[in-house]
Amino acid sequence: MKITSTHVWTSVMAAILSIISLKFLKVFAFISWSPIGWSKRFHMFTTTPSWFKWVLLGAICFLLFFILYMIALFTSKIPPTFSSLIITVIALFCIEWIIHMKADLTMTQFMKKLSIPFVCLFAIIIRFVIGTSVYMKKSFAND
Repeated sequence: MKITSTHVWTSVMAAILSIISLKFLKVFAFISWSPIGWSKRFHMFTTTPSWFKWVLLGAICFLLFFILYMIALFTSKIPPTFSSLIITVIALFCIEWIIHMKADLTMTQFMKKLSIPFVCLFAIIIRFVIGTSVYMKKSFAND
């Protein structure tokens, strides 16, 4: 499997869009948690400036989207809408569970804590990555 510039640029744009979206959601209080709050929870980079934490989060997002693009190449026979929906639900459940891990919540309370704007933006970004991957695989499969 060959890594192309489309692979890299799709991952870069998805990471940038994710960071901008997370900052937007935090500034306008659509999410109650901090996207860079992981540094306090894991006791890592607690004394570093917040811009460094955002850059590091962007690098992590880039790597995750890069891997997602690679995985999506193998699922090109499944419609991108279905695969992105499944991956979005699984990933969001894991992300929100990690965020609310210490809270003793029932499933109903857990579902009420979900941020609908976060879910929508995450689904759009994952659909973008998987859709691009499947399109490129089908369009340029003979190259």
